[in-house]
Amino acid sequence: MRLQCRRCNAPITLDDFLYIAYHTHTMGANRVEVHFQCGRCGHRAERMLSQAAWDELILNYLEHDERTVDEWMATEQLGPITAEEIRAMRRALRSENLLESLREWERSRNEGQVD
Repeated sequence: MRLQCRRCNAPITLDDFLYIAYHTHTMGANRVEVHFQCGRCGHRAERMLSQAAWDELILNYLEHDERTVDEWMATEQLGPITAEEIRAMRRALRSENLLESLREWERSRNEGQVD
């Protein structure tokens, strides 16, 4: 099973989830409510999935993700990027030292390649 954006058909990844709620029932199947925002077009949507569909979806994500479950949980707990973090990153990118180190890294990679 895969989740896709209904507007642009882009695949929804683990990072696109905004809200996950488990609805347990004493009689009948458990349901999982998932809210997500498309990474490509920004469209927000929600879906109600059966527990079996949710389990299959999560297993599919984890099999194809380079991160472990612990790494994914750690990034989820970081929270949104703040405006101050964005400004700090822009200052770091403008700094000549960072750009020079990136140029050196590119040069070293290009020297190791054989045409």
